[in-house]
Amino acid sequence: MAGKGRIVQRRKIVVDKKALVLARQAARRQPRITFYSPLSSLVLNYLKNVTPRFSISDEVSRIVESELARRYPELVSAARRSLRLS
Repeated sequence: MAGKGRIVQRRKIVVDKKALVLARQAARRQPRITFYSPLSSLVLNYLKNVTPRFSISDEVSRIVESELARRYPELVSAARRSLRLS
């Protein structure tokens, strides 16, 4: 488990095209993801209550996609191409 303040280094990924196609199919069938985090839930619900037109889903998408692009740039690039092509 990662310690607090630990810097996560970028991981070089060699993209398996067959696995990418399977992942794309799964993502199209069910694009939602869920996770358990009372802290995240509290913060996001607070923001929703105090910020007009705040969207929890939009905010979480931006945060997760940004972090995934930072950690796995090659995979995110391949995923974006794959989604555009299909």
